[in-house]
Amino acid sequence: MKIKSLLLGTIISLSTTSYAVDLSESYPITDTTYLSDGTPVNMPFHVQGEATSAVVGLIDVNVAQFFLWNWQWEPVRLHCEGTASQGIGALYTQKITASPTGAYNETISSFYVKRRGSVDPILPCPGDITDPSAQLDFTGKVLAALAAANAEQQAAGKPHNYALYNQHLMLDNPVAIRAGREIWGYPKQAADVSITITPRQHTLTLNNQYTGQPMLDVSYTRQIGVNLPLHSVGDNVLPDYLLPDYSKVPQLSGVLSSDSGWMMPFVGEFTIHSRASLTTFFLAESNFKPVAVLEFPDVSGVAMPLYNRE
Repeated sequence: MKIKSLLLGTIISLSTTSYAVDLSESYPITDTTYLSDGTPVNMPFHVQGEATSAVVGLIDVNVAQFFLWNWQWEPVRLHCEGTASQGIGALYTQKITASPTGAYNETISSFYVKRRGSVDPILPCPGDITDPSAQLDFTGKVLAALAAANAEQQAAGKPHNYALYNQHLMLDNPVAIRAGREIWGYPKQAADVSITITPRQHTLTLNNQYTGQPMLDVSYTRQIGVNLPLHSVGDNVLPDYLLPDYSKVPQLSGVLSSDSGWMMPFVGEFTIHSRASLTTFFLAESNFKPVAVLEFPDVSGVAMPLYNRE
């Protein structure tokens, strides 16, 4: 299967062209923000990571709508026979090794949304998602369609009309949690997040920070799909009621870069043990069904400030 260009809603684009760039030169640090406890945070927010991955899957958008705490957006729907209530979700895991707030492991529960009033992009029908070839074909076409839908806005440097809504994040670094909440308004919660990466396996274990109760286990086989470099440019949408600065809109741009991005069929285990977090509650209630994995080893990233309302 030959894939020349793909896109995922942060937005993530994979291509056969190398994107080995120094993000610190392209996006130099220009400011320092101070958290409520006095901790300085350099901005833009640069990170380095062992890996960022996204398990992409199908969700029930009628359920997802109840988790979308931003009135300007609504879930993207698949318009296929028998799938009018289906949409696309993604569970990200990030093993960050360096950032202005230190190292951390993180999960991000997200789903695809459109700006209210925008048309649904024409997306493919899932087909037999138990077949690895069908998984890759479906995922590649979805990402390409979202890329095309955002192309005009991206070229103009404007906020995108199609993006990922970050429903809930769980991570193991209290400073990073405070920074995410105070600078952008991310709905972040402390948890015991363990990410283990071997040459052939990626494993996530998510436990309650205080009780040790297992909440989520995810593991998949690595490097069995399409190996392509990564360069991601796109927007994330946040809950509007958590907005820390009302002169801004709860939508921010970001960039990810990796010389070795992968798109793979999901071959592994996805087990929800407890609904005792917004992440696992959403995944269970929306009937999340893994389809494919996007993985970006040795990743660099940068998060920008929120968009101004002007």
